[in-house]
Amino acid sequence: MLRMKYAIGLDIGIASVGYAVLALDHEENPWGIIRLGSRIFDVAENPKDGASLALPRREARSVRRRLRRHHHRLERIKNLLINTELITKDELLHLYDGNLSDVYELRVKALDYSVTNAELTRILLHLAQRRGFKSNRKSDANDKEAGQLLEAVSANTKRMQENHYRTVGEMFYKDDLFSKYKRNKGGTYLTTVHRDMIAAEARTILEKQFALGNDICTQDFIDKYLSILLSQRQFDEGPGEPSPYAGNQIANMIGKCTFEPNEYRAAKASYSFERFNLLQKVNHLRLLLEGKSIALDNEQRKKIIALAHEKADLRYSHIRKALGLDEKVLFNTITYNEDVSVIEKKTKFNFLQAYHQIKKVLAEDMQKLTTEQLDNIGQILSTYKSDNKRTEELSALGLEKKIIDALLGINGLSKFAHLSLKALCKINPYLEEGKIYNEACAAAGYDFKGHANTQKTELLPAYKEEMDDITSPVARRAIAQSIKVINAIIREQKCSPVYINIELAREMAKGFDERTQIDKANKENQAKNERIMERIRTEFHKSNPSGMDLIKLKLWEEQDGRSPYSQKAISINRLFEPGYVDIDHIVPYSISFDDSFKNKVLVFSDENRDKGNRLPIAYLQSKFGAKAAENFMIWAQSNIKDYKKRQKLLKREITEEDINKFKERNLQDTKTISRFLYNYINDYLLFAPSDTGKKKRVTAVNGTITAYLRKRWGINKIRANGDKHHAVDAVVIACTTDKMIKDLSSFSQYHELEYTHTDTESLLVNSLTGEILKRFPYPWEDFRPELMARLSDNPADALRKLNLIFYHGIDLSTIKPIFVSRMPRHKVTGATHKATIKSARCLNNGIVICKTSLQNLKLDKEGEIANYYAPESDTILYNALKERLRAYDNKPAKAFAEPFYKPKADGTPGPLVKKVKVYEKSTLNVAVQHNTAVADNDSMVRVDVFHVKGDGYYLVPIYIADTLKKELPNKAIVAYKPYADWPVMDDSDFIFSLYPNDLIKFEHKNGVKFAKVNKESTLNDFYSTKSDIVYFKGCNINTGAITIINHENTYVVSSLGVKRLPSLEKYQADVLGNYTKVKKEVRKPFR
Repeated sequence: MLRMKYAIGLDIGIASVGYAVLALDHEENPWGIIRLGSRIFDVAENPKDGASLALPRREARSVRRRLRRHHHRLERIKNLLINTELITKDELLHLYDGNLSDVYELRVKALDYSVTNAELTRILLHLAQRRGFKSNRKSDANDKEAGQLLEAVSANTKRMQENHYRTVGEMFYKDDLFSKYKRNKGGTYLTTVHRDMIAAEARTILEKQFALGNDICTQDFIDKYLSILLSQRQFDEGPGEPSPYAGNQIANMIGKCTFEPNEYRAAKASYSFERFNLLQKVNHLRLLLEGKSIALDNEQRKKIIALAHEKADLRYSHIRKALGLDEKVLFNTITYNEDVSVIEKKTKFNFLQAYHQIKKVLAEDMQKLTTEQLDNIGQILSTYKSDNKRTEELSALGLEKKIIDALLGINGLSKFAHLSLKALCKINPYLEEGKIYNEACAAAGYDFKGHANTQKTELLPAYKEEMDDITSPVARRAIAQSIKVINAIIREQKCSPVYINIELAREMAKGFDERTQIDKANKENQAKNERIMERIRTEFHKSNPSGMDLIKLKLWEEQDGRSPYSQKAISINRLFEPGYVDIDHIVPYSISFDDSFKNKVLVFSDENRDKGNRLPIAYLQSKFGAKAAENFMIWAQSNIKDYKKRQKLLKREITEEDINKFKERNLQDTKTISRFLYNYINDYLLFAPSDTGKKKRVTAVNGTITAYLRKRWGINKIRANGDKHHAVDAVVIACTTDKMIKDLSSFSQYHELEYTHTDTESLLVNSLTGEILKRFPYPWEDFRPELMARLSDNPADALRKLNLIFYHGIDLSTIKPIFVSRMPRHKVTGATHKATIKSARCLNNGIVICKTSLQNLKLDKEGEIANYYAPESDTILYNALKERLRAYDNKPAKAFAEPFYKPKADGTPGPLVKKVKVYEKSTLNVAVQHNTAVADNDSMVRVDVFHVKGDGYYLVPIYIADTLKKELPNKAIVAYKPYADWPVMDDSDFIFSLYPNDLIKFEHKNGVKFAKVNKESTLNDFYSTKSDIVYFKGCNINTGAITIINHENTYVVSSLGVKRLPSLEKYQADVLGNYTKVKKEVRKPFR
């Protein structure tokens, strides 16, 4: 394709980037599609709960570190005991041989009587293993789990005092409360004690043993033992050197200031930053009265600032009262979707949260602190978490001890701002004057836009320091993939774009829980709409109702069957009759660009034409007089429950500020993540020269306007029909230019004429003659047919039939159908094995033994408990379990719903039984616990494919555990055979490795049947093919078959046998979906 000026549109979601490359005409407006496609990737979070993918790794590292420290502490104590000759190495090795007395009994005995050195060794090691709870932080009292631990410590301290127990050991041994168990179980903290209590017991026992004649238990020995017992690394120290996590990790991660590159960022808890936030919010506050926006005067600003310092929980209702505002006055920063008093009592105006936390604990002492001290306190409490380090840093400020002690209880401060204290010191005085942020920055000598002098390059850099501001892994991955797509397009086009339009999905700025709630609400709304559609089909005999019909019925019900403009009844029987009623935009669309349900009413068609581009009140006053307008307002107040819609209906005029707000809200995307990507592209990408002097090169488009355009252009989006729809959205986004907005506004101004909507377009039609007066604006002529052709499976043929001017001189055979690109999963992450440990004693027989809940037991065909291990070892228990299952018709959930007690020989209830041993077949396991036990493999990393000439294809599964071994496994899967029977592959027969989302091409003699992935899809249920290029998803080690999907993820083959395939080849796809065959690979080890 010839090089030409082009633009890029990007539809960026949490797991996808749709892209479109559009050719530009001499006025730099879109006029043809160069290419389009979709890039798909995994969401960078745990799909079950939204947790970070790094969380299991961090938790596992933390456990390893804790176990290592525990082991090291015990080794140090053992060395102390050996070096002081309390016990020998050989005695220590055999310390736990034979029948041992209860260690708690020994701990009590040692308080009054002499014990042997071996017994004393057991006591000292036991105390070191269960040394009690100790926190480094006073603020832990506010933490839920730590709070529960401290409550248990307090309760056990009280119990010891009330019952006159001398030590913890004596309490655990003698008190009935601890008779069942002496270790915490099931999330309870019953046996938690403070570490000082354990240390006191150790000292008491050792001093008594010294008094009873054990010369080893000197004061020096006691001090050395307690030093090891009580040793604990401070939280702020992190692990020791040379670990990359050594030192204070919070301090290590604080970035540099946006404006002062040599200064570190201020904590968000610092007073200067909190005041900076407060001043900004106050300076943006406006009072709305009868459509006019009124700025606050200095006295009003001072009152709000003083109120913010006075009230920890400031609400807008408090501000209204302090300013003495009339009930008609509203605040510009509130979305009034319910009654004024209710929403203002709910809506917070809190921007001094850390200030009030400090004020609460210090009370009158707060007055002693300067602004500089408050800033430093916020910085210290955010950076350091241990009491020792906090005390050290706070003492350096010259604070009194009682103030320091009070501050140690503050928790939850950790985040950092984008500005330093030095920058805040310069900017805040101008904010105090009432200036807004950009004005204050300019007055302070800063460029608030940031990177005015950044070095622009033809390709976007993959990383710059400001990337670190994006803390969400989900957003980071989406941005990284977007950058890859942009750079790939530029490389392919061999020149820079003229402009880039981006749209980020709203869920990008949401957390997992919020996205889950939104998804749930969307599904409920879809189900509700489908019920309404079904009602239209059955009650009104309309076989194929449109979205417009749906909205008409919903509005008719909301309005109690009346037109709001005349209060006349709308006949439900004529609801879908052409020319009878229209859907009207309350605030004209040409001004508001608001196509939401809250901006729509159902009115008679002649009322719609008469209203034109006016607000309802202005229209009614002009047409029918003040009385009609008054009746309308009374009706709206009484009948419209939705506060936001009611406010639109009662709006009297549209100001210039309203127009700007409409554009900002409905045309621009102002999400933080959108602004970041907008700035990143604008700052670092070198754009092509503009022949028209275009200044705005990057636009963050709002999803509401693209949704409206897509609907009016007759482009239906069915998500269940695969991933191509991301590319379609990208085309619409690329076409959302200033010219298109202007054309759209111009078209909407003809609203007094009658709209006619078809499935493919919107028209303005003369209601009397039927003449088409104006078509809804398209980006270019034949836009829709061209787009449909490019989306087809054979775009070259479709375009040949259309004979479009744009494609003259282009070899249509070079235009390929969209091929969805998927990011392969080559990264090795996860646990090496499953958590359940199984006995390996029968591994040579091909089985492993594990415990299972009674509710998993089932009787087999012979009436025996399936896979029960060694029933002969306890026939009484086995027969009792079998009888219980028979009594409940082999339904274990019901059979064991109540606790089951093993019967004694005399038939009376014995001990409670929760689990029993069962056996299961063993295939691939991971040896653990010094080869005495096994665990199931966790994730399969890849499959290595071998081809044996004359015998076919073989698959060797590679698990995470295998990546830690020096040699790769060589045994290939044989369907339904145990691992011992799998053949060993020769490395010379290796052809390639397959990771999830790798691309393959297969050939099959008889054809493979693909099944539809999504039931809601409108595609055919099945299709068959003898050859296709597909994505590999996984492998089943029982069957030796693989799972594959087509590139759009609309069809799947769950089990494709590969051994007898005539051909199996590996391909690779780039981020734009260009794929090429992979030559024979070299088998790559992991170590």
